[in-house]
Amino acid sequence: MEGSVEELLVTDPNPEQPGQHRVNGICLANSSHPISASSVVLTTGTFLSGSLFIGQTTSPGGRIGDAPSSAGLSHTLRERLGLKVGRLRTGTPPRIVKDSVDLSLATLNPPDSSPTPFSFMNTHTRCRPEEQLPCYLTYTTPGVERVVRESLHLNCHIQQDAKGPRYCPSIESRVLRFPGRRHQVWLEPEGLTSDLLYPQGLSMTMPPDVQLRLIREIPPLHKAEIHMP
Repeated sequence: MEGSVEELLVTDPNPEQPGQHRVNGICLANSSHPISASSVVLTTGTFLSGSLFIGQTTSPGGRIGDAPSSAGLSHTLRERLGLKVGRLRTGTPPRIVKDSVDLSLATLNPPDSSPTPFSFMNTHTRCRPEEQLPCYLTYTTPGVERVVRESLHLNCHIQQDAKGPRYCPSIESRVLRFPGRRHQVWLEPEGLTSDLLYPQGLSMTMPPDVQLRLIREIPPLHKAEIHMP
């Protein structure tokens, strides 16, 4: 059976000791019938009651292409069971239409001719060099910093109600932490058969029109089109 868990079914085994609960099962969003269980393993991942921020617009969501995760489960954990629920903040860049990018203005970074496997259990990879795709390196410009600074008031990402990443900060955070510097932007193919590029290094939560202005300040992207902000 597959479905989104909306609620944990719990009881208070001892009314004289509040705060101690026993799980009895779950309720699914797509079913009116509870499922009994003596124990439940929660694997909430990173999108439990997740929110998407694009400019000043907020909506429920998570990974691209997936339905929003359970808000009911988060409410049960926080309100009924009294568990502390934190919120982590991350960001992704806009996906760019590859055919709208002038890759001749970026530096070609070919794949490894003999890639080293991640796992020590493997002695070689199954992917031949000709089956790999290159990436391309470019850099931000002073125009990128100008657009960021002019648009900070439109950005929910700067709010400090969640902990942001330390090692892959958004372009807004980079501009604020390291003013006057240029930053690497890797143009990475989304997949072997995809016509989209992932501009690694340009994660942001600006409004869509500002995102377009920003990426077009980078030479290879001066005519770029955004497929998804």
